[in-house]
Amino acid sequence: MIDLDRSAGARIGQIQLATGVTVRHFWTYMYASLICIGMMTNMNFSQPYILAEHLGITDQDVAGTITGQLTGMTEIIALLLIWPCGMLADRIGRRPVIMLGIGLIGLSYGLYPWATEVIHLMYFRIIFGVGVAAVASMTATIQNDYPVESSRGRVVGFSSAFNALGIVFATRLVSALPKWLQDAGLDPVAAGRYAYGAAALVCFISVVVFRFGLKGGVPESTHKRPRWAELVAAGFRQARNPRILLAYATAMTSRGDMVVAGLFVSLWATMAVKAAGGEAAVAQYQVFLPFAVMQIFAVGWSFIFGSILDRINRVAGAVLSLALSVVAYGALYFVESPLDLRMLPLFALLGAAMAGAIMSSMALVGQEAPPRERGAVIGLLSVFGSVGIILAAGVGGALFSASTPWAPFLLMAGAQAVLLVWASLVWLLAPGGSRAAADTSSS
Repeated sequence: MIDLDRSAGARIGQIQLATGVTVRHFWTYMYASLICIGMMTNMNFSQPYILAEHLGITDQDVAGTITGQLTGMTEIIALLLIWPCGMLADRIGRRPVIMLGIGLIGLSYGLYPWATEVIHLMYFRIIFGVGVAAVASMTATIQNDYPVESSRGRVVGFSSAFNALGIVFATRLVSALPKWLQDAGLDPVAAGRYAYGAAALVCFISVVVFRFGLKGGVPESTHKRPRWAELVAAGFRQARNPRILLAYATAMTSRGDMVVAGLFVSLWATMAVKAAGGEAAVAQYQVFLPFAVMQIFAVGWSFIFGSILDRINRVAGAVLSLALSVVAYGALYFVESPLDLRMLPLFALLGAAMAGAIMSSMALVGQEAPPRERGAVIGLLSVFGSVGIILAAGVGGALFSASTPWAPFLLMAGAQAVLLVWASLVWLLAPGGSRAAADTSSS
């Protein structure tokens, strides 16, 4: 059922939207959830093709280091600019900022396959990083703006599902096109340019969709944002709570999990196929399957684990998710090739572990952070997550180059094993209250 009463905000089934938010605004935001996250994730997934076919970098010892550096650069830029993007949106509105962001991401896609040196990729990654900062801050902000409080969880669930679908769509688009185009007679470089050009076109079309689909103007409820230093100080003050400190640490490893899976599965497959005399396009085409399996099981486990988290102590939930992650990432030691279909169950486990790790840190913060400083805690949680990405990409890339393809996965398994011991101690010594108690205290 769809209610178009604009004075009270539209209603879609059990989702009640805020005043002035229409059905068109809601579904355009779902489209944004699909496109923005997909295009951000795909840049890392498809990058091995550019390294191998456009720059001729097929040496594992070099490719891993470059991959880690490029990803780390993007994350540093995004970390520095996410907060200014939020302040800009408070002044000029959410719509122009997200339009700028997806436009810059499209520009970086258009330029990327024309690079002839690694330094060119660095320059294009700067553009991409600015776009990521704008898009990431706005998707989170709009998610907060559009629903009323009682429907926020359902909107988050919808958005998460569209995020996963977007990742599958974007990776399929850019991974399949080069192979199809080469089969049609194009050379690898031309095929890559057309594939990345198609991704750029999707981004540029999205600028128009956002312009006419998202709600314009500056929200009436916009308030003055605290200074970044005040936000960080409040977040660190709450770290005296051992459960919030655990959530910060879990955010580092969970975001590191995601970047390791997104970066090094694709790079591993591409380098292996090129070393055997094959084509990078074939590797990208084939590695889509394990990557899609990861995303599908991440979505499925999200619903199951979300129900579990509502029934158990949140620290216990963190222990459970960390144990699953240790097993999942450690199991990659036994994978000889990510293209071996017999290994798909391990990639399914990997997807479930990624989803559970992120959910457990957010759930723990939701239980423990006091309402007045919850924004500061969540903000610092994102900072720790970004640090985790930078460390995982940099150290993981160096290990990929210096050791073996599964070394970055063992790095994450080891980090989470240490964190599992810590989480177990917190669970035994300072488990905190139940979810119900937390809800009562915050009401």
